[in-house]
Amino acid sequence: MNETLSRAVELAPVIGKRAAEIEQAGRVPSDLVGQLAEAGCLRMLVPARHGGEELPLTQALRVIEELARADGSTGWLAGQVGLAHLIFACFPEQAQQEIYAGGPDVMGAGAVAPKGRATADGHGWRVNGRWPFVTGAPQAAWIYLNCLVVEGRTPQVDARGVPRTRMTLIPAAELEVIDTWDVLGLRGTASHDVQAGAVACPAWRGFSLDSEAPQAQRAVFSIAQAGLLIAAVDVGIAQGALDEVIELAVTGRRRAFARRSMASSPGFQDRLGEAHMAVRAARALLHREADTAWSSAAAGRVAAPVERACLRATAAQVTELAAQAVRAAHGLAGGSAVYSSSPLQRRLRDIHTATQHFVNGRDFYGTVGALLVGEEVEPSSF
Repeated sequence: MNETLSRAVELAPVIGKRAAEIEQAGRVPSDLVGQLAEAGCLRMLVPARHGGEELPLTQALRVIEELARADGSTGWLAGQVGLAHLIFACFPEQAQQEIYAGGPDVMGAGAVAPKGRATADGHGWRVNGRWPFVTGAPQAAWIYLNCLVVEGRTPQVDARGVPRTRMTLIPAAELEVIDTWDVLGLRGTASHDVQAGAVACPAWRGFSLDSEAPQAQRAVFSIAQAGLLIAAVDVGIAQGALDEVIELAVTGRRRAFARRSMASSPGFQDRLGEAHMAVRAARALLHREADTAWSSAAAGRVAAPVERACLRATAAQVTELAAQAVRAAHGLAGGSAVYSSSPLQRRLRDIHTATQHFVNGRDFYGTVGALLVGEEVEPSSF
């Protein structure tokens, strides 16, 4: 157990007691963000040369799972901050020096979907647009935003006809945060929209994603890992749901009109055991794929197309297994789980909100299947 994970385990009960507060506030409170920083949860994927922990991905996933086990929104926030740091590491050195000028515990946020536009302006760029789902936007210091490259109003394309994109880096203070986060679950992630109105972005705060340059390839790999970071949250939510239904059972709880306690019911035991194994299977798959991908990248080996596609499909499989376990836990708890005050109701809403994220979609299964039978697949799909 690494030190960051040990500190996260110690902090988890504090987070769990404040889960309802986090949901009602719509964000993780600033004092708790400070505790996450002290525990190392904000710097675990920051390069060591900038003062970060630079943990291997599998170790970071364990931290995220532990936080999500206490509260899904807190785990999600930590995972998205981690993704931001993976992407920050792809920017030119001058930009990284700006980001970490005050130390490694930086609240980063961003959007991978190219919802905005970047227009060349002298030696830099002008950035316009509006991006949804920017987790932690109100508390972020730096925000990365993916943009379509345009000239005038015309999107630019490469030789294959694929739109050109540019990843830009903007101080959060130069962006407008638009309060849009009125949602089913993960309510405490503050995943609002951000808007840029002709914001100046110096050339060193950006790079082209549609190139063969090393930084672009690292960024593509980082974006692929987004699914694994979210999958770790999903496993944590599922484990937390099982923890809660087990706690109900061991206190001697009985379902209405039941002759046996929940804990002594063979039907309860069967469904609980199945859900437990689903979570174990999800965790094992997640860590195996993450370890393989991380080791390959560290060795400089280019993964085969089917390996890359399986990495992307892992998030979908892990999320479905986690959702299966949460549904089982919610069902086993009976009528008590229908109340808004029930942690299991929150877990159910959180996991089903997580299933809607594009990195958890079934599309990647089709990509794996196509590659297995030798069909051509568009490289951008995995």
